[in-house]
Amino acid sequence: MTPTLSRACLLAAALGMLGCGGSDNNGGSGPTGPVPGPLRVVLTSPNSDDGAVMFQVTGVIDSAVAPAGITIYQSTPGPNVIRVISTGGSITSGSNLLTIYVADVNKPTSVTLQLLQVAAKTTYAARAVGAYSLAAQK
Repeated sequence: MTPTLSRACLLAAALGMLGCGGSDNNGGSGPTGPVPGPLRVVLTSPNSDDGAVMFQVTGVIDSAVAPAGITIYQSTPGPNVIRVISTGGSITSGSNLLTIYVADVNKPTSVTLQLLQVAAKTTYAARAVGAYSLAAQK
Protein backbone atom coordinates (compact mmCIF):
# COMPACT_ATOMS: atom_id res chain seq x y z
CA MET A 1 0.00 0.00 0.00
CA THR A 2 1.33 3.43 -0.85
CA PRO A 3 1.79 6.01 1.89
CA THR A 4 -0.88 8.27 0.31
CA LEU A 5 -3.43 5.45 0.14
CA SER A 6 -2.57 4.42 3.72
CA ARG A 7 -3.17 7.97 4.98
CA ALA A 8 -6.46 8.17 3.09
CA CYS A 9 -7.63 4.90 4.68
CA LEU A 10 -6.67 6.12 8.17
CA LEU A 11 -8.45 9.44 7.58
CA ALA A 12 -11.60 7.64 6.37
CA ALA A 13 -11.54 5.34 9.42
CA ALA A 14 -11.10 8.29 11.79
CA LEU A 15 -13.98 10.19 10.22
CA GLY A 16 -16.14 7.09 10.40
CA MET A 17 -15.42 6.72 14.10
CA LEU A 18 -16.30 10.37 14.71
CA GLY A 19 -19.63 9.75 13.02
CA CYS A 20 -20.34 6.99 15.54
CA GLY A 21 -19.91 9.41 18.42
CA GLY A 22 -23.48 10.62 18.17
CA SER A 23 -23.53 14.18 16.94
CA ASP A 24 -27.33 14.17 16.81
CA ASN A 25 -29.53 16.80 18.44
CA ASN A 26 -29.85 15.10 21.83
CA GLY A 27 -26.30 15.81 22.96
CA GLY A 28 -24.68 12.68 21.61
CA SER A 29 -26.32 10.32 24.08
CA GLY A 30 -28.03 8.30 21.34
CA PRO A 31 -31.71 7.86 20.74
CA THR A 32 -34.05 8.42 23.66
CA GLY A 33 -37.46 6.94 24.25
CA PRO A 34 -40.43 7.93 26.35
CA VAL A 35 -39.73 9.32 29.81
CA PRO A 36 -42.38 8.14 32.29
CA GLY A 37 -43.20 10.38 35.22
CA PRO A 38 -45.49 12.98 36.75
CA LEU A 39 -47.37 15.88 35.19
CA ARG A 40 -49.11 18.49 37.30
CA VAL A 41 -52.63 19.65 36.43
CA VAL A 42 -52.30 23.40 37.03
CA LEU A 43 -55.18 25.86 37.32
CA THR A 44 -55.27 29.38 35.94
CA SER A 45 -57.97 31.32 37.82
CA PRO A 46 -59.15 34.94 37.92
CA ASN A 47 -60.16 34.47 41.59
CA SER A 48 -58.26 33.94 44.83
CA ASP A 49 -61.02 32.11 46.70
CA ASP A 50 -61.96 29.03 44.69
CA GLY A 51 -63.11 26.18 46.90
CA ALA A 52 -63.55 23.29 44.50
CA VAL A 53 -62.75 22.52 40.88
CA MET A 54 -64.27 19.66 38.90
CA PHE A 55 -62.51 18.58 35.72
CA GLN A 56 -61.97 15.62 33.46
CA VAL A 57 -58.70 14.06 32.28
CA THR A 58 -58.74 11.97 29.11
CA GLY A 59 -55.72 9.91 28.07
CA VAL A 60 -53.63 6.97 29.19
CA ILE A 61 -52.71 7.61 32.82
CA ASP A 62 -50.83 5.21 35.08
CA SER A 63 -52.10 6.80 38.30
CA ALA A 64 -53.36 10.04 39.82
CA VAL A 65 -52.57 11.43 43.27
CA ALA A 66 -53.55 14.49 45.27
CA PRO A 67 -50.84 17.07 45.85
CA ALA A 68 -50.14 18.21 49.42
CA GLY A 69 -53.02 20.18 50.93
CA ILE A 70 -55.57 19.11 48.28
CA THR A 71 -58.27 16.47 48.69
CA ILE A 72 -59.44 14.73 45.53
CA TYR A 73 -62.51 12.71 44.70
CA GLN A 74 -62.33 10.79 41.45
CA SER A 75 -64.40 8.49 39.29
CA THR A 76 -63.80 6.69 36.01
CA PRO A 77 -66.78 7.29 33.71
CA GLY A 78 -65.12 5.48 30.81
CA PRO A 79 -61.90 3.95 29.52
CA ASN A 80 -58.94 6.34 29.79
CA VAL A 81 -61.16 8.97 31.44
CA ILE A 82 -61.09 10.16 35.03
CA ARG A 83 -63.33 12.84 36.51
CA VAL A 84 -61.86 14.67 39.49
CA ILE A 85 -63.03 17.11 42.13
CA SER A 86 -60.14 18.92 43.83
CA THR A 87 -60.93 20.77 47.04
CA GLY A 88 -59.31 22.02 50.22
CA GLY A 89 -56.24 24.04 50.84
CA SER A 90 -55.80 27.28 49.01
CA ILE A 91 -56.92 26.88 45.39
CA THR A 92 -55.70 29.89 43.44
CA SER A 93 -54.16 30.58 40.07
CA GLY A 94 -51.10 28.38 39.68
CA SER A 95 -52.39 25.72 42.07
CA ASN A 96 -51.59 22.10 41.34
CA LEU A 97 -54.96 20.33 41.48
CA LEU A 98 -53.75 16.82 40.66
CA THR A 99 -50.56 14.95 39.83
CA ILE A 100 -50.92 12.39 37.06
CA TYR A 101 -48.33 9.80 36.09
CA VAL A 102 -48.02 9.23 32.36
CA ALA A 103 -45.88 7.17 29.98
CA ASP A 104 -44.04 10.21 28.56
CA VAL A 105 -43.74 13.55 30.37
CA ASN A 106 -42.30 15.07 27.19
CA LYS A 107 -45.74 14.76 25.58
CA PRO A 108 -48.13 16.59 27.93
CA THR A 109 -50.56 16.94 25.02
CA SER A 110 -51.15 13.18 25.24
CA VAL A 111 -53.75 14.01 27.90
CA THR A 112 -56.75 16.28 27.41
CA LEU A 113 -58.06 18.39 30.28
CA GLN A 114 -61.61 19.70 30.41
CA LEU A 115 -62.76 22.09 33.11
CA LEU A 116 -66.33 21.24 34.15
CA GLN A 117 -67.25 23.33 37.23
CA VAL A 118 -65.76 25.73 39.76
CA ALA A 119 -67.27 26.72 43.10
CA ALA A 120 -66.46 29.61 45.45
CA LYS A 121 -64.84 28.63 48.74
CA THR A 122 -67.21 30.17 51.28
CA THR A 123 -70.54 30.33 49.44
CA TYR A 124 -70.17 27.26 47.18
CA ALA A 125 -71.64 29.41 44.41
CA ALA A 126 -70.94 28.11 40.91
CA ARG A 127 -68.61 30.27 38.85
CA ALA A 128 -68.47 30.72 35.09
CA VAL A 129 -65.63 28.54 33.82
CA GLY A 130 -64.85 30.69 30.76
CA ALA A 131 -62.13 32.67 32.54
CA TYR A 132 -60.41 29.53 33.89
CA SER A 133 -58.01 27.13 32.24
CA LEU A 134 -56.08 23.96 33.04
CA ALA A 135 -52.68 22.83 31.77
CA ALA A 136 -50.59 19.69 32.16
CA GLN A 137 -47.05 20.72 33.17
CA LYS A 138 -43.82 18.97 34.11
